[in-house]
Amino acid sequence: MRTRTITSLILTAWLLVAWYAGHVVAGDDPGQGKPAPQKKGESDASQARNREAAVKALLARLKIGDGATIADIGAGKGQDTWVFAQVVGPSGTVYAEEITKDLVDGLKKKATEDGVAQVRPVLGKTDDPQLPPDSTDLAFMHHVYHHVTKPRELLRAIWRGLKPGGYLVIVDRNRGVLREWVDREQRGNKHFWIAETTVVREAREEGFAFHGCPDDVWQEKDPFLLIFQRPRDTKEPGSDPDPFQPISSPEDAARSFLPDGARYPRTAFVALGEARQLIAPILKSVSGEGVDVVLEEWATQKDERPPLPEGLSLPAFLTQKGDPQLGPEPIDAVFFLDSYHLLFNGDTLLAKLHEKLVPGGCVFVLDREATVPLSRREASHRRMISQDTVTQEMAKAGFTFQAAGPKLAPDRFLLSFVKLPAVGAPTSQDPPPAP
Repeated sequence: MRTRTITSLILTAWLLVAWYAGHVVAGDDPGQGKPAPQKKGESDASQARNREAAVKALLARLKIGDGATIADIGAGKGQDTWVFAQVVGPSGTVYAEEITKDLVDGLKKKATEDGVAQVRPVLGKTDDPQLPPDSTDLAFMHHVYHHVTKPRELLRAIWRGLKPGGYLVIVDRNRGVLREWVDREQRGNKHFWIAETTVVREAREEGFAFHGCPDDVWQEKDPFLLIFQRPRDTKEPGSDPDPFQPISSPEDAARSFLPDGARYPRTAFVALGEARQLIAPILKSVSGEGVDVVLEEWATQKDERPPLPEGLSLPAFLTQKGDPQLGPEPIDAVFFLDSYHLLFNGDTLLAKLHEKLVPGGCVFVLDREATVPLSRREASHRRMISQDTVTQEMAKAGFTFQAAGPKLAPDRFLLSFVKLPAVGAPTSQDPPPAP
């Protein structure tokens, strides 16, 4: 009797294991990236349902629905493709793009077997998804971008495939700045995560307007979700559609806000774009030497440096987790020129600069003004920031607000801050007067 009972229990357990194995739905590996880690206690089927719901919520947010055209770039085995097909319906189109014939053939077979005529598998290239011009309402890339070896060529091709006003959505990792500094060629066949700062910079510079980062619609918290848009009134890709307004005369601009008689023997510049034209006239006015601090929030390669004005040469230092690594010599002034908005590791950078700055030393912040409140991520991606945010962050780092300077361009503000000496401490120079 006992033997029969034990045998029955073993048989029941075996049947339960077999039933469970047969009912677990395998997660889809897109073929161009590792699938996202599964949450503890979450089955593959549950994870797939959550992702389907997230994709549908995203499309609803962008008002992409029946009859629309979607490009699933790097579709893999089609986990998202079939969700897109449901949303656009028989009158819509889903271009399921892949770069290997085997995957494209597999997508064609499944589309035929399931009778999903709106799915059109496409054999693309690493730098061109082969979309018809001006055809697509939404291009979608899930865990694909970090494998792209020619991002700028690919972005231009996607831009041309989108309709004016069409969207590009990129889901990938990691949030914040680059952690894996590798050549782009190495990314094609090996797995290295990208950074959202890299994606935003490349997309903007190739003609996409930043639209948003609505993390509330996505089911996973670790990846970033970025939405870009092809502008309706731009004819060709290749330049940021939302540029900073020009500074008319860098020489006059520098003289307009520098304190009379200011002398800064060693000055640190954190400068980007056209504002780098201010470096030379500032150095001339303050009779000092300069160092170039390159933000990891901007760089896409460790050796990348923004170009200096002709005839100017400065030692450059790339920040590492916010640390500018400036060496033992003190700093007399810091100029953030069209760069402060980018900061992700601002707490560390400001703390390090505070340590290096002499008592009475100044920090100048020139940047584009945000007209609405923005999160720190949005400020970075939209290339603008509020004066209140700057003032609060500088105060937290130990700097005292000094003055608001002249507007060097209609979209800019200029603030100056000072590192006050400790009570009773000797000073190397008196705080300069307000600009």
